[in-house]
Amino acid sequence: MDLISYGDSIPEGDYRLHSAFANAINFRRGKLIVSLVPPRTGAGPLNLVLKQLPLGAKRLRVSRFYFYVDENRLRKEPDSLYSSSIPELNADPEVVLFNTIALTRLLAGGAPAKSLAFIFSPALERDFSRTFDKHLLARFKKAVGYFRAGDYRKGAATMRGLGLGLTPSGDDFLSGMMTGFNYAILNLRFDALLKLELLYYSATGKNLISNNFLQASYEGKVNAKVGRLLRALSAGGGRDLAAAAAAALESGHTSGADFCAGLVFALYDVFSWPADQQ
Repeated sequence: MDLISYGDSIPEGDYRLHSAFANAINFRRGKLIVSLVPPRTGAGPLNLVLKQLPLGAKRLRVSRFYFYVDENRLRKEPDSLYSSSIPELNADPEVVLFNTIALTRLLAGGAPAKSLAFIFSPALERDFSRTFDKHLLARFKKAVGYFRAGDYRKGAATMRGLGLGLTPSGDDFLSGMMTGFNYAILNLRFDALLKLELLYYSATGKNLISNNFLQASYEGKVNAKVGRLLRALSAGGGRDLAAAAAAALESGHTSGADFCAGLVFALYDVFSWPADQQ
């Protein structure tokens, strides 16, 4: 069992099995979830990336120098520590806006059906065809309306927990928004702190895994795929943007697309919305 990387936000202690899936084994300590994931999922603040997942693992213990997965001991090598902070970049606002518009097109063209990419491409609303889907779409649009009106508390409260899946679409969108605001505060010098606080005030709900992602986004921590995407958004000439967006969209069924939709929404918000998105 080879440890490829480990996140910088994993406290010492004993964790018990929470849930197991094909691409993640989740362990819980209080309200915290630490995940064992394969290389394809990649590094994150609370991830242990292993060359091969230990199927049937039951226990995780974290000490100062080691991780223990059942009876297996994995040393914390300093070179394997993943730093999850949003990258501090010398970003030009005009470049970021240009790349965000390009990301919107990539999102509209590459997002799976029934994701929140419909916000930027209304033609995608056709995928919400069943009665349940139409009610869900109406609630999504209601939340978006609150955000567009500047009511971040009501928007977050309406979006929270909305949708299906291990992490509902609404939670992934909120996580993306908070990452977008943190990126704008750090790299674009926009005053978005109040918006970030108002979002977080109403974002967390009863989904423990979602809450961990939301907390990380609020604290300005991102996984490796999102970090790559943020670097691509900051780079002139759109270098790596398409590949970084494709990698981010691979996360979950609609989770990656929903997160990216929230990220784009927050960046448009701080830019006061370009004309073609108003």
